Amino acid sequence: MATIYCFSSTGNSLHAAKAIAGRIGGKVLPMDTNSLACDDSVVGFVFPIYFWGMPRLVERFAGQLQLTGDAYVFAVATYGNVVNGTLGWFRKILRSNGITLNYSQYIKSVENYIPSFKVNNTEEVHSQADGKIARIADDIAQKKRNVPQPPTIINRIAYSFYPNEESDMFFTVAQSCNGCAICQAICPAKNITISQGKPEFHQKCEHCLACLHSCPHQALDWKNKTQGKERYKNPFIKQKELIALSSGETGSSEG
Repeated sequence: MATIYCFSSTGNSLHAAKAIAGRIGGKVLPMDTNSLACDDSVVGFVFPIYFWGMPRLVERFAGQLQLTGDAYVFAVATYGNVVNGTLGWFRKILRSNGITLNYSQYIKSVENYIPSFKVNNTEEVHSQADGKIARIADDIAQKKRNVPQPPTIINRIAYSFYPNEESDMFFTVAQSCNGCAICQAICPAKNITISQGKPEFHQKCEHCLACLHSCPHQALDWKNKTQGKERYKNPFIKQKELIALSSGETGSSEG
């Protein structure tokens, strides 16, 4: 049996994880630090790249997960812009936890970090991503092996700009917010509660912007960098699937 641990905010990583799970006959689970043991023979990690590094939650989970037996371990990272070295960094984190990374690959996906970039949501981007996902899934099914490029000083420099957990103090809530609580449900860090009909943030933010992208009224913005910009969700992933992943209810083996 295979288990794929996934972190996803707008669905790009979840789409990849589900497709791979469908090919190898596995289940997709969240990176939940309340569940840190696995005895499956194939174990995977799928997550987005942030600032040439990874979400803090991903690093914590990889550093604590306990595997039993001799599992084949893989990692897949989605990204929107230029990147390198992150999977080598992830390999070091696993190694420090006694886990060997056997295979890893990157998937270029739709750019959705709208504080700095515009969304490039095109059929061509999705088509190329799906082609890469299919090739990766075949490699994993065949248990191929490789070694990722190690991280460089560029990774460390870029990652130093990753907003900290208190960056949620820079979210603003517009009058159009109706307290629907989608932001609370979809937050993978469980950092949001609804208080007096408005979202309240609790300074453990992953800066994934799932809340901002999922708000049906575009009532959330970050600093003065996202106003009026296009929001994004992977078209192959339903919002309820992202909510299920964040709540720990998912276990899909569908492609």
